[in-house]
Amino acid sequence: MSNKKRAPTHSASSKGKQRAGGAAPLILPILVGILVVAFVVFAIILVEKRQEAAAAMTGSLQNTLSVPVVTAAPLPTTTTPYPSVQRISVKETKALMDKGEALLLDVRAKASYDQAHAVGALSFPEDTFDARVSELPKDKLLVLYCT
Repeated sequence: MSNKKRAPTHSASSKGKQRAGGAAPLILPILVGILVVAFVVFAIILVEKRQEAAAAMTGSLQNTLSVPVVTAAPLPTTTTPYPSVQRISVKETKALMDKGEALLLDVRAKASYDQAHAVGALSFPEDTFDARVSELPKDKLLVLYCT
């Protein structure tokens, strides 16, 4: 037997495999990162296109569709409430207001008046009527409404 020491044998191909094996773990996370970024960009573009399409559709619908304005039909009543109170039509009220002969008073709560009210109407809530009656002119027809 010989007592020669053997030198470790490393071939050139095994050294290359070690180097390549060291770089391989970095390639996978990079590829995954690129795919994730591409997916996010694609999703953003898709969402923006859908929003543009929806906005275009809404705009075209607004130009082509018209919704008729319909007022509610009056509820049928068997008797007129407060029969002693004089009634006046909307046309008559408008004509008198235009001449300066009538004053339109909204007697609903202030919050209701603030949400919507007839053009030219003044807020005069029913619960403050007695305290504020002196503010009203005596030479004009007072037209009160509550609905």
